[in-house]
Amino acid sequence: MLLPKENGDKKEGTNALIAVAIDKDKGSQHAMKWAFDNLLQKGQTVVLIHVKLRPPGSLSSSASLPLPNSRQLDSQARDLFLPFRCFCTRKDINCKDIILEDTDVGKALIEYTTQTAIEVLVLGSSSKGGFLSNKEIVGRSRFSKTDIPGVVSKGAPDFCTVYVISKNKISSMRSASRPAPSISPLRNQIMIMSSSLLILTLLVVRLAA
Repeated sequence: MLLPKENGDKKEGTNALIAVAIDKDKGSQHAMKWAFDNLLQKGQTVVLIHVKLRPPGSLSSSASLPLPNSRQLDSQARDLFLPFRCFCTRKDINCKDIILEDTDVGKALIEYTTQTAIEVLVLGSSSKGGFLSNKEIVGRSRFSKTDIPGVVSKGAPDFCTVYVISKNKISSMRSASRPAPSISPLRNQIMIMSSSLLILTLLVVRLAA
């Protein structure tokens, strides 16, 4: 289990898979800032996850999977991810963007966390208008409201610690009870991405010398 730093000191030597669930409301921004202040260190990679709601009646697969890359998707996601990417760049944090599609936000986050062996998931607390607050389960009554952070905290795999953040403070926390699986396709992708960035940086330094 990865605990937040104490007395302003970054937790050193961690290579835990850390993800932040994001949307357009301010709760996601609070969650991202808290993750940097308390869990992430310079050079580390954070996974940014957004769930795109699937229209009711559409074909669904057995699991929530990342959407394929496309120009249309990039255009739709640009405004959402841009402030988080800029924040990561300023703080010298690498980020990997993931967009999932499902009719159920909580289910999508739980399934992806399970499939990729994410060890720490950070969410903003429920607030008006965000995907973490209401109408997440497509097809339910228009008056239906779902506490997505609560659903995820209860349903996340037991190897994942879940933090729910409200105004830069921990609103609730559910600790992992066992280590995450050692094999993760997401970790492999991040390692390849980090190696590529390192090689590119070394090439730039050599050319500038």
